[in-house]
Amino acid sequence: MMQEYDVVVIGSGFGGAVSAMRLAQKGYKVAVIEEGMAWKNCEFPKSNWRVTKYLWAPVIRCFGIQRISLLRKLMILHGVGVGGGSLVYANTLMRPEEDIFRGPTWPKAVDWVKELWPHFEIAKKMLGVATNPYLAPNDLAMQTLGQKMGVAETFHATEVGIFFGKPEVEVPDPYFSGDGPTRTGCHFCGSCMIGCPNGAKNTLDKNYLYFAQKWGAKIFPGLRAEKIAPESDGSYSVATVSVRACCGNGGVTFKGKKVVFAAGALGTVKLLLKNRDIYKTLPKLSKKIGEDVRSNGESLLGASTFDQEQDFSKGVAIGAAIHPDPYTKIEGVRYPAGSDLLRFFAVPLAGDGNCIVRPLKMAWRFFTKPFNFLRLLFLRDWAKSTIILLVMQSVESKIKLTLGRPILNFFRLGLKGQRQQGDIPSYLPVAQDAAVKLADIIKGEPQNIFSEVFFQTPATAHILGGALIGGNAEEGAVDVNHELFGYKGLYVSDASIVPSNLAVNPSLTITALTERFAAHFPLNPAVGPSFKPPVIQFGAKE
Repeated sequence: MMQEYDVVVIGSGFGGAVSAMRLAQKGYKVAVIEEGMAWKNCEFPKSNWRVTKYLWAPVIRCFGIQRISLLRKLMILHGVGVGGGSLVYANTLMRPEEDIFRGPTWPKAVDWVKELWPHFEIAKKMLGVATNPYLAPNDLAMQTLGQKMGVAETFHATEVGIFFGKPEVEVPDPYFSGDGPTRTGCHFCGSCMIGCPNGAKNTLDKNYLYFAQKWGAKIFPGLRAEKIAPESDGSYSVATVSVRACCGNGGVTFKGKKVVFAAGALGTVKLLLKNRDIYKTLPKLSKKIGEDVRSNGESLLGASTFDQEQDFSKGVAIGAAIHPDPYTKIEGVRYPAGSDLLRFFAVPLAGDGNCIVRPLKMAWRFFTKPFNFLRLLFLRDWAKSTIILLVMQSVESKIKLTLGRPILNFFRLGLKGQRQQGDIPSYLPVAQDAAVKLADIIKGEPQNIFSEVFFQTPATAHILGGALIGGNAEEGAVDVNHELFGYKGLYVSDASIVPSNLAVNPSLTITALTERFAAHFPLNPAVGPSFKPPVIQFGAKE
């Protein structure tokens, strides 16, 4: 049977969760479709070696929270599950510089700084943003790196969505005047990116999704939206498939007067392209869909120490950052001790060059220092010994996504990246310099991610664009109120609408954009004039 709702939201990450809560608050009957699974704190893997609970690869029965997609021009690490990227992200919630929103790619019809700034403040309160209070050895190494790079004054602790409180002490809801779930203080175990085991991390199931369900929204995990079609009454049908069903069936069909696409940049772009070009149910969608996809200007690399007395695994996932120039930010990233799965992504630092030169440089580095790299290969605890560097830039670079066979059908992505106005660079001089200096600081060796060296393919955890905000269908996929050109009642609110690199982690920006989007919705006219929306009171209960 077809389940009928006022609004069907596809995805439960930062865009989907905000949409679900705010529209439920306004009296709409809301359904949230989520491809991934629902998780309790105690169900997360103890380390990322528990691949069935950590990685997302349904074809081999892995239903975890971390998805890795390798395209021709980009490798993407992204989250999946009820709560989307919040389950696996590093908690970092920072507002970009004002100049970003005044750039040429943001539609001039809106004063984005004026309109978004109040929504940033609401987003910070909802997500419980606080300054990291504990500078662990990883963070202190970043402070020294700032000094070595001549930008000591830019070092700062990160703004993160974590309840610090007292370590491992459970208390009544400290954020929403007692109306939210109980919380437990962070004990700085470093497990943020494999799933917080004690509930200190402010994942979306503890704020936006919590209230969405409290106010009547229904969440359907394990369903992948597949086909969206207009109905004769002006609504839309959303056909789904069950990700656990071996034959790709067993789904449910939903009917919504309105549909919000919030499946992340890759999920939303793929869904829109399939329904425009394969199913042809949405043929009037903009031709700009899939274009202007950005990596947030990122490069992933790092360094590992040979000093087994050092422990870089304690603290929050990203505790501190520096800014080596006005358009670059570098953060120090950690995994908890024992979570070494991603060590196989690391190779010796290779410098600049193409996919032939860089492997040769890497091989030369290995042969000139064979003992060092053999030691790296057999490090007893790579995560404990390693600081990963996440480098982000606001410099313009982009690719185009089109439908096609994925490089690794194992991940069943069905998208491919193509050159568009120059490639996203796989070599950033400032990033390489930082890795070399960091290795010197911690007495170890610098490392690259393998995709940059062997495939000239940069990696990102923050893919943006593909269904951009624009002034018209020739400029973007959605208008400034997030409605898809050509289809009334279809909206997009996730990373795919962001029209520029942000040079900071984008989760807070997506949240603020969606708060603005939902604010344009009136109260549901069907609930009547006596309906009073529930109100959230911020702060601890007095």
